[in-house]
Amino acid sequence: MDYESFLELVKKRRTIRGFKQDPIPDEYVENIIEAARWAPSGANSQPWEFIVIKDKGTKDTIVDILKYHGEYSRRAELTREVDLRFPSTANPPNEPGYKNAPVFIILCGDSRLKEAYPLLTVFNRGDSHFASSLASAFLYMHLAATTLGLASQWVSATAHPFVQCLLKELLGIPQKLEIYDMLVLGYPTYEAKPRSVREKGEMVHYERYDAAKYRSDTEIKNFIMGLRKGWAR
Repeated sequence: MDYESFLELVKKRRTIRGFKQDPIPDEYVENIIEAARWAPSGANSQPWEFIVIKDKGTKDTIVDILKYHGEYSRRAELTREVDLRFPSTANPPNEPGYKNAPVFIILCGDSRLKEAYPLLTVFNRGDSHFASSLASAFLYMHLAATTLGLASQWVSATAHPFVQCLLKELLGIPQKLEIYDMLVLGYPTYEAKPRSVREKGEMVHYERYDAAKYRSDTEIKNFIMGLRKGWAR
């Protein structure tokens, strides 16, 4: 793959929040996991475990757990300044768009593998290396899904401690494993809107940090407010 093809793939990857019920081939799921297991990880520790869920009853239970958590999340969001709230919190949560998606994949990490890192790393940056390793695998899954013409959604609420407790009980996940996040796969019900990204010149510094590019608190706030108005991932 040349750079232009790679860049096109990166730009094409988008988070989708509405899925058709149409099934996806089993080989697509296998291909996505195959890509993820080649992701970089701290000390090549490969801390990942993948739980593939297709059963409708199990998926519906997961959705119910996340909806229950979603209401508490919404109430917390309403305590923020109005312009900084996520637009979706204005009203009580509806049925999530991923409910009909044919496949959920929950990515778990085995934290015992932090012991694979150099000792000082274990003490100093063990948690961040562990999270970065899982994030790498998760991103590979998104990109692989995109190459297969599938839509994907990053359902981050699955990492919340309350949700983890219920999902571990539901799915028989050992307590020593940590749920990183859930990937939802399927065919989209809509075309994603264009995504805006910051200009490269605003964020790149050569040789040393360019103090002239440091954004004030007001600029950061205005940027976040702009994200809220055209929220896209």
